[in-house]
Formats: sequence, structure tokens, C-alpha cells
Amino acid sequence: MQQGSISEALSGARKRRWLGADPTLRFVLIYFALQIIFVTFVSNGASIDDAEQLAYAGSWQLGYGSSQQPLYNWIVSAATAVFGVNLFTLQLVKFGLLASMYASVYCGARLLGLGRWVAAAGALGIFLLPPIGWESQRALTHSVAGVAGCAWTFFCFAWHMKSKSWFSAVALGLAMAAALLGKLNATFFILALLIAGFSVSDYRRTLLSRTGLLTLVVLVAALAPVGLWMLEHSRHVTARSHKFAFDNSGSLLISRATGIGVMLLKTVLFSCVAVIFFAIAVWRNRADIIARSRAMGTGERFVVLLVSWSLGVVFVGIVISGATRIEDRWLQPVLFLLPLLLALLSSCHIRGDRGLRQIAFWSAVAALVIMPVLALNLSYGRAGKPPIGQLDYKSLYEQLREAGDFQVVVSEGPQIPGNLRLYDPNLVVAYPGMPGAASRIRQPVVVVSTGELSQGVLNLLAAAGISSSHAEVRRTTLHYVSQPDLTQDVSYIFVP
Repeated sequence: MQQGSISEALSGARKRRWLGADPTLRFVLIYFALQIIFVTFVSNGASIDDAEQLAYAGSWQLGYGSSQQPLYNWIVSAATAVFGVNLFTLQLVKFGLLASMYASVYCGARLLGLGRWVAAAGALGIFLLPPIGWESQRALTHSVAGVAGCAWTFFCFAWHMKSKSWFSAVALGLAMAAALLGKLNATFFILALLIAGFSVSDYRRTLLSRTGLLTLVVLVAALAPVGLWMLEHSRHVTARSHKFAFDNSGSLLISRATGIGVMLLKTVLFSCVAVIFFAIAVWRNRADIIARSRAMGTGERFVVLLVSWSLGVVFVGIVISGATRIEDRWLQPVLFLLPLLLALLSSCHIRGDRGLRQIAFWSAVAALVIMPVLALNLSYGRAGKPPIGQLDYKSLYEQLREAGDFQVVVSEGPQIPGNLRLYDPNLVVAYPGMPGAASRIRQPVVVVSTGELSQGVLNLLAAAGISSSHAEVRRTTLHYVSQPDLTQDVSYIFVP
């Protein structure tokens, strides 16, 4: 065989492995493909976060309010243009993004020179982080886009450090922009990535080269339109800033100490399951512990610096801002690489890869256990309270149609109107907190709310110049599909 043929054969083999023959990538792709089908099958309606996506689906805007970035909405709008407004499309977007996140961590680690089983344990180990492995599959949307964008950035950074090409430089700029357009807390990861990158001499030279300048230009250009919108609509951007409880105690010292304490607690809760499993793997393979750990390579040192600086940037942010409240999901962009860090530290101190294989196996088992548990949660909820996605929205839609013809639905939030769009994608939705909500309202309109009609909904109707004083308030009772003995009262009016 000629030398050229040998090179082509080897190149083809590498491409086949890279595109899916690798067991880790194959598991990730098959798992999330099954989740798309399975969750679509067991779902009756959309959760609050998904209902919000349904409410905006097909509406292309630079901002959507609720202090959230627009990337997830854009992806949903693009997907619904192809596959329609339905539950399958919602699951395709969410689980597709999650699959890309796991795959990006694995491929990025391999490009940085980390071993195959280090990368596998680091990627699959994300299933051992409950706020991502469980909560992202169960309920989240924008957080999924944010952490997926961070994973894309990690992969593109590793690719650019290896290839140093103009193409990879553009990809890195776009990936960084995607992370920031997915969730604002991705800022912590981007800053940490740049600090860690400049801390490694080999990477610093690439970042300071002309391709690094191109990355910066692409990043700024991609962020500029949304950035200008945010400046013009700062009220919507900061609408939920109270959640951080800035300087809640009134004391500079106490608020900072409280914020740091909460951060440490949330970090422990976020990571404890993964840490326990890695500790068990180390204990089981204690006979193979190396007396003198090996030196780390450039890529490994970068991962250590990246995770360390991610936590460091959050720490500094708390000290500067005085935030005293932190939710688990807000740490996703900061800690999603923690399993990879634990895997490479294990590889430095333990001979062989048996422990890493065990972690990868246990992580895969955890992922498989999540599937039936998630189905039960989506169907029956928890603590005897069924999820809102199980309400009989089809019955409500039919009753509303009997009241009269309408194309606009006004409500106190996205829950009901978003789910009604599953039965009529042409419905226009408006609710308090939605940018330009009043301008979306046209008669004939139906106003619907759980319980009694809220004053906020009626005020929104009045802001649109529509009087509802003579409209008859009608009431109905909806059953939960999975638990018909449980009901929810709903009120509505029709304004022709």
C-alpha cells in the first residue's frame, strides 16, 4: 500500500472514531436521542420554563424580558419553524443542547491532550452533578443554553490552542458569544477561561496573536446588537436582580461573609455526589496509588487553573457586589468541569485507568436511572403535588373556543397561554413582564388565569386600551391528566 493510501486510511479511521465510534460519544448521543423520544411520549404539557418558550416561539427579538438572554428562545424559534410548535421540538432543543455540552467537554479534553478515560470520566461524570445531570433535564431552559455555550467555548478554546487557525479563532469568538447570550452567569466562566489561558505561556502566545484579535472582534460583533438592546431596556434586564439579595443585612462585612458562606455551601451541595463517587473510586483502587504523582501536562494545568479561577471569579464577584443569595443552578457554568478536574487529578495519583473506567460506568448507570425517575416526576410531581404540565389544557382550549373566536391570549404568566399554543400555534400571547406586552393585544381577546383573574392581568388589558368591565367572568375546573382526582380552578373572560 502506498504512503498516501496509508495516511488516508488512518485519517478516515480517526474521523470515524471522532464522529461517533468512540463509546463515550456514542453513549451520549444515543442517551439524549432516547430522552427526546421518551420525554415527549410521557409529557402532557409544558413546564413553566418550557411554556415560556412556547409563548415566544416564532417571535424573533433581541430580548425577551425576565432578565434572561435570548439564545434559547432563538434556538426554539428556529426549531419550531422546522418541526412545528409541539412538545417534541421542545425536547429536541433541550436534549440536543445537553448532548452537545457533554460531547464538547469530552472532545475538548481530548484536544487538550487528556487521556481517553480521563475525558470519558470527566464528561460522563457531569451526570453525577445533580443541578445539571438531573435538574437540567427536568426543568431548566436558559441555564441549559448558558452551560452548553460554556462547553462549546471550552471545546473551541482547546481546538484553537491546537490548530491556531483563523477558522478556529472565529469559532472561539462565536462560542464565547453563544455562552454570554445563553446566560449572563457565563461571564464568570469566560473571565476564568481568559485568565487561565493567559496564565499558560503556550496559550498566551496564541491569545495575543492576530488570531486572538480576530476572536475578540467576532465576540464584540456578535454581542453588539443584544448589548445595545440591554442598554436601552435596562429595566427588563435588571427585573429579577432582587433575587441576589444584595447587601441584605445592611452591613458591608456581614453581607460579604454571608455571601461567601452561601457560595461555599452551594458549591459543596453542587459537587458532593461527584466527589463521593470519585472518592470511592480512589479508595477501591488505593493499591495503585502512586507514591510520587506525575507532572501535569499543559492541558491538564489549564483545566486546574480554569476550574480554580472560575470559583475565584465568583468569590470576587460576591465580595464586590454583596450578593447574599446563590442558587445551585447559577453555579453550572462554574462547576460543570469539576468532574474533569477530579478525573485528571485521579489520573495523576493512581496508576492505570481502572478507577476512571469505574467512574464512567457509574455515571452511565446514574444517567439511565434518571430516565424512569424523570418520567415519574413529569407525570406525578413530588410531595403529592402534580406538575402543571399535567393540567388538561386540551379541555381548556376547547372551552375557550366555545366562548368565541380569538387570536390573543392574556394571562398572568406564560403557563396557560404557552400550553394553549400547542393546540393553536397562531395564538398571540401577552402577560405582565413581557416586553411590549400591551402592543401585542388586539381584540377579540381571551383573558385567562388560574384561580381568580388577577389585577395585573386586567391592568395589562387596560394598558392596551381594552375595557373588560362588561365582560362576564366564567369559571371552569381542570383536572390533572395523571391524577384526575386533583383539580385546578381557572377563570376567564372573552372580549370580542
